[in-house]
Amino acid sequence: MNKAHSRAAIRRILVALDASPHSLTALRAAVELAARMEAELLGLFVEDVHLLRLAESPLAREVQYLTARQAPLDRARMEQQLRAQAEQARKALAAAAEGARVEWSFRIVRGQVSVEVLAAAAGMDLLTLGRRGWSSSLKSRIGSTAQTAVATTMPVLLLSDRGLQLDLPVLVCYDGTAATQRAVRVAAQLAKAGCSRVTALLLAEDAESERRLKEQAGGLLRENKLQVRFRAADPRDEAALLRTIKSEEAGVLVLGGKTRFFKPDALELLLREVDTSLLLLDEDEGTPTEKSQAATTDR
Repeated sequence: MNKAHSRAAIRRILVALDASPHSLTALRAAVELAARMEAELLGLFVEDVHLLRLAESPLAREVQYLTARQAPLDRARMEQQLRAQAEQARKALAAAAEGARVEWSFRIVRGQVSVEVLAAAAGMDLLTLGRRGWSSSLKSRIGSTAQTAVATTMPVLLLSDRGLQLDLPVLVCYDGTAATQRAVRVAAQLAKAGCSRVTALLLAEDAESERRLKEQAGGLLRENKLQVRFRAADPRDEAALLRTIKSEEAGVLVLGGKTRFFKPDALELLLREVDTSLLLLDEDEGTPTEKSQAATTDR
């Protein structure tokens, strides 16, 4: 198989659910993606062992959201609440997936949330998360599970509070490397599922590099019959690059290689400041589906 021209296959999508508004935003986006890409959807609910252990403390109290009243909390009551949340998440998944005619499944596991989510994501093509969960503070723009997922090498889609907006252009960074070539193919797949518009941000240090990158990215995108717009930015200036990204009205930003363009501090700033859904790809040669297809073809 010619990997340079293989499809950016997204066929298995995992969505982590906790019945919070942010995870339900992730669910809607995952169902929409699965429907448009004919992908299978797996919903995962994690019974958080930290909450269960906390409920065993004699000092544990439940604060009611609307009244601010406190009530004693024990393990049995916490388990009951987790079961109720899991059932709420399962019903939401079933209703959304069946309405969109998407093949779906649902699992409940018990453990540390981040550990279990990442374990379930192994072998999936995409992990979809709301940026925030129940545990996030009102000031925080990214939850602990999302932060952990970003630090891994797996492809992660982090949803903004507005969800995935495929009626807006897809923004993709391109520097000519294999990782960003794959990012362009994924961006094309997303754009074809939406408004058919892509903005390619060329990371060029000079005019000659910009011309070369424009020719390469244009070839990858126009073969998909997409409307393509180009912008250029100097990758050596992280602050200017961030300003350029923030100035674009995009439905999703695709980055091939999470730390290729940003040092850790700048990447954290990107996650907190850019009000756009972010698709962060890893550095390797493709999704598990792509690798399986390549292995089958090579035999």
